[in-house]
Amino acid sequence: MFQPLDTPQPKQLPRTVEEVVTILLNDLPLRDRVVLSTLSEEELDTSVYLALAKSIREEFGLYNGNDSLIASCNSFLGVEYDSYEDPAMVIIKELWKKIKGNHRLRVIKG
Repeated sequence: MFQPLDTPQPKQLPRTVEEVVTILLNDLPLRDRVVLSTLSEEELDTSVYLALAKSIREEFGLYNGNDSLIASCNSFLGVEYDSYEDPAMVIIKELWKKIKGNHRLRVIKG
């Protein structure tokens, strides 16, 4: 999913949900963004969450103490999301909301 850097460098982990969303948006092919834009929140919760959550947790340090990112995710809980949702779901839903606003297919009348 995420491409390794060509030259080894110390890994700078993103510190906010917005930074992770930007990274994911840049990494997702247009086709995948368009598909995500058509999903309902229920479909997102079931199929996309299962496919992406583990990768997001591993890639962005949610398993390894990226406390800044965890705090950023937690700031959404109880406000925009239910308090039971995990940080990976917060990231996925923020990605989905951003994609939904920018990649929706529209009918063009000719």
